[in-house]
Amino acid sequence: MQHQVNTTRSNLFFEHFSPVVGVGFPVPKDWLPITSFPLLILVGMTGVGKSTIVKALAEEGLDFTLLPNRRVLTERVIIAPMLKMQEKLVQPHCRIKRLTYTRLYREYFPGGMGHILASLHINPQEVNSMLVFDSLRGEDEVRYAATALKNAKFVMLTAPNTVRLERLLKRHDSFDRIADQELDDPMQIIPEVLSNFASLGVPEASAYFTPKEEEQILELVSKQVVTGVELQEKLKIFVEESQNYDSVLTKHILEAMDTSDRSLIINTIASPQESAKVIISRLCKSVNIKSNK
Repeated sequence: MQHQVNTTRSNLFFEHFSPVVGVGFPVPKDWLPITSFPLLILVGMTGVGKSTIVKALAEEGLDFTLLPNRRVLTERVIIAPMLKMQEKLVQPHCRIKRLTYTRLYREYFPGGMGHILASLHINPQEVNSMLVFDSLRGEDEVRYAATALKNAKFVMLTAPNTVRLERLLKRHDSFDRIADQELDDPMQIIPEVLSNFASLGVPEASAYFTPKEEEQILELVSKQVVTGVELQEKLKIFVEESQNYDSVLTKHILEAMDTSDRSLIINTIASPQESAKVIISRLCKSVNIKSNK
């Protein structure tokens, strides 16, 4: 296992993720550490609306360069080295397995994705006035990034659990899949007898919803809005992610930051455009704003 850890500590060669960003050594000539740039970091769980906010920031004229997202960095920096070293590991097409790999990474590097983000180098000739990263999760990642990235500002995006689950069910992203062995036999899911999440095979999900919300969510199956398997799959993803990253503690860390112009917490039930305007006015005052008129 120690050999695995060494492969994720730092690359033996510099790996380009794009013309803008890479990680490892030796660093290309004239490239700079990410700490040299203003950085806006979105913080939030699946379904809070991070991609929508990024789009709204661009539409509101914020001049920024979007870094490779969490999915890309997870695959390239965490999972790929592990797969090379251990053939028995499952390919990362299952979101439950991906969370297992990221949890393993955090055992050795508690900063998790925050640790990876702080290790990046940037080509200054390819960036605009601000970098944007989507996204960090959990208190360990945010705490590490807040300390290591002094120029970083943070926007935590939140949404009610029912809204997050609804968005997860509606977005039809191929990324939101889990391996068949993680699911119960579809033949055991009978819509007429779904009285609670336990009858769907996900009893842990009840901790995140009120009894009334649980009833309304299960009705999506009886009304044929979603299949029982689809709901089971998304609930398992929801629960696994929630158990990996504590949103409450993450929020407390951001609220405790000593400067009000470094962090912001936004409920994404509001208009994306209005949320983007607040982010720009509060955290991006020194960044160029392009006119869209």
